[in-house]
Amino acid sequence: VTPHTVEQIHRLINPFIRYLYDNNMILKDFGRAIQLPKEDEKTKLKRMKKIHPFTKEEQKKFTLIIKDNQYEALYLTALYSGLRMGELLALTWDDISFKKGYIDVNKNIVEVAEVSEEGRDKIKIITQTPKTQGSIRKVVIPDLLIEVLKNHKEKQKNNIFRYTTRYKENNLVFSSRYGKHINQAQLRKNFRKVLESIKVYDKKFHDLRHTYATRLFELGENPKTVQKLLGHSNISITLDIYTYVLNDVESQAISKLNNLFNEFNGVE
Repeated sequence: VTPHTVEQIHRLINPFIRYLYDNNMILKDFGRAIQLPKEDEKTKLKRMKKIHPFTKEEQKKFTLIIKDNQYEALYLTALYSGLRMGELLALTWDDISFKKGYIDVNKNIVEVAEVSEEGRDKIKIITQTPKTQGSIRKVVIPDLLIEVLKNHKEKQKNNIFRYTTRYKENNLVFSSRYGKHINQAQLRKNFRKVLESIKVYDKKFHDLRHTYATRLFELGENPKTVQKLLGHSNISITLDIYTYVLNDVESQAISKLNNLFNEFNGVE
């Protein structure tokens, strides 16, 4: 078992431990006392390079095929804000500022399996504050996404009216037809089906976030700005993950300098 796997398991069970402690079901929140094993730099870099952002052509196909998909607004928000799945599914309308054009990221959700009296696993949704201070941030969003979210809100109002007796008002931006939290497994299943329809097979939902960052770097955005928008705790994480993108951008910059040099020196 790798240190990263241990960290992921800890991330899943820690909110449940905290929940038990907050509800006086255990005497101590021992999750805080657990010391996680450290991952060596070589393994960390190897893992971080396993990202598969959309190419520009793939992104174009993706945005066309998701028209009228039940998760269209969610997918586009992921693509044009870089939010993590847990952050997206925790958003309420109070977190969206249409006037100032930003999303206030201040919480996320995790799914915790609970064993019922019948012995069956039951998924419980827990909303919590982000793990690091850097994850609490305001993400400025483009005008096109503001319009997408406005239209989505209008459709949601119609849906609330349609299912008035069954709808549970949680003020969620992205919810099921009855106002509850979206099931993450169903969301991933829908995402895979969309990708299969455009014959793309190497992507995960999190690669929407990587695509957002990749496009920003390609447009010449400063790594420090990208770090803040993504909510990374420090700049080294951003640089480690997107090394290959920065190398490509650097090569393009050198190519442009060569062209400029040739132009100034009359080289055809």
